[in-house]
Amino acid sequence: MPLMAQNGSLGAVRVANEVIASIAALAACEVEGVEGMDETAARHFGDWVRRQSAHRGVRVHIESDRSIHLEVFITVESEAKLAEVAGSVQTNVVEATERMLGLEVGEVNVFVSSVAFGH
Repeated sequence: MPLMAQNGSLGAVRVANEVIASIAALAACEVEGVEGMDETAARHFGDWVRRQSAHRGVRVHIESDRSIHLEVFITVESEAKLAEVAGSVQTNVVEATERMLGLEVGEVNVFVSSVAFGH
């Protein structure tokens, strides 16, 4: 299981990528216009791009400088403005991840992989 590690005077703190993904997914789902996470698209996308696992519709990559790079796959409500929703998701994910982990987020790529039409 990949981990984000941070060493301090009291020892090491490690955060699993699944935890980082959960924080990002919760932040994305708070944004108005987001119907939910698209876990299936996140898994399939990674299968042919690179071998990385996805958790809760989020792919996590830790760079050598310890910055976090995220790929967030969302389903958006049909009446939402896609660019606005995606921008808000980026902002919310960065703020939540940095606030909760105290680590720098280098990049958040948002993929609108499906649209939910009215029921």
